[in-house]
Amino acid sequence: MSLDQERTTEDMIGRADVNDIEAILAITNTDRDAVISVVQDNSDAIFTWDYEKGARPSLEKLYEKAKHSMWDGEKDLPWETEVDQEQVVLANADMNGGLLEFDVAGTPFEKWTDKEWIQVGIESQNWTLSQFMHG
Repeated sequence: MSLDQERTTEDMIGRADVNDIEAILAITNTDRDAVISVVQDNSDAIFTWDYEKGARPSLEKLYEKAKHSMWDGEKDLPWETEVDQEQVVLANADMNGGLLEFDVAGTPFEKWTDKEWIQVGIESQNWTLSQFMHG
């Protein structure tokens, strides 16, 4: 096939119907623990899943260089600051009108105590902070 010829869907993905759910679901990852995966297209796209610190010195050097252009969480955040997460959850609940503004009658949540709702609030804070820290 020359470069100026249009490729068919079947040429590209091995089937004529792009929405064939049975064919889509039949595709499996044969090696879930692989550190490197190669995805074939007109050129190889190589994914490296090795995030071991120091394993890729040039990438680490680029990362350190980028940190100097932005804030650095290791140096710029006061990690020693004590935070009472329960008080933060309660303060947020007060600002938002309480811990429970919706009807949970007839649901498993109906039996939850304040302690369980506070724990959900803490887990939610942790998730939100994780999203912020990791992008």
